[in-house]
Amino acid sequence: MPKQVGNMYTASLYAALASVIHNKYDTLGGQRIVMFSYGSGLASSMFSFKLNDGQHPFSLSNIASVLNVAEKLEARHEFPPEKFIETMKLMEHRYGAKDFVTTKDTSLLSPGTFYLTHVDAMYRRFYAKKGAAVTSAAGKVAGLNASFLANGH
Repeated sequence: MPKQVGNMYTASLYAALASVIHNKYDTLGGQRIVMFSYGSGLASSMFSFKLNDGQHPFSLSNIASVLNVAEKLEARHEFPPEKFIETMKLMEHRYGAKDFVTTKDTSLLSPGTFYLTHVDAMYRRFYAKKGAAVTSAAGKVAGLNASFLANGH
């Protein structure tokens, strides 16, 4: 997976773990894995854990199946560099900003994904879940089965 995705900084450590489980789940039972991550400021973390081939749903084969790495890599979308630059400019503009509404285009999100809908004047972040109705800042629900989070609550 690292060759197909590239460096993701913090996520690289866990992507590597997902890659190992995806590729070698049938030989990992009883093995110890050491995870090491070097950060900025001369800080690093190291920890280890032992993998046991537990019972379903926590069996290594089921974890590999749920991770579904190959299918998720195949489902990626390719965009031209200009679209990347446009997206980065928008992110730079919104970084630390308040009182804005995000785009409602969720076409590239998987069902069940939470996404930011808006940030209010008090810097509170509001989220919705794809496949559910969006709740407005006033707390009014548009439709049934709405899933709504404000600052993770």
